[in-house]
Amino acid sequence: MKRLIAFAAGGILLCSAGCTEPSKIGQMEELVTALAHMHDWDPYMQGKGHYAYDAVMGFGPDIYPVLVAHLTDETPTAVYDEISRRNPKISDAVLLMLLTLTKAKWQDFADDGLFISTALPNPIFCIKWDRITKMKVQARFSRVIDKL
Repeated sequence: MKRLIAFAAGGILLCSAGCTEPSKIGQMEELVTALAHMHDWDPYMQGKGHYAYDAVMGFGPDIYPVLVAHLTDETPTAVYDEISRRNPKISDAVLLMLLTLTKAKWQDFADDGLFISTALPNPIFCIKWDRITKMKVQARFSRVIDKL
């Protein structure tokens, strides 16, 4: 009987040791990279309704540093515009999401070289920035989220 109890206790310990919760950073990273699977971006609602978008926007301030890290992510999304013939990048989506989350305006980053045109009705297709500008905006956003 003692052996049976010892065996059962050992089995319970082994089962509980194998079920660790994934790290929060890994979860956040996975959510942000899943933005590449978005097919639609509404000018007003943005990516609302897409699982990754909704999860990122509802995650809270812990995800801000992960979003800032993806401001230079050149992975294209599945969003496509027939007029401009372009797929916005994850960095474009993350920029608009960070502007919404932090209540900042793109004009706050104009001195860094960021420009969002109004030529098309959907701002995700109108973001004008190069790699150097992305790094400058990334550095500025790092300072912004440190103050939040």
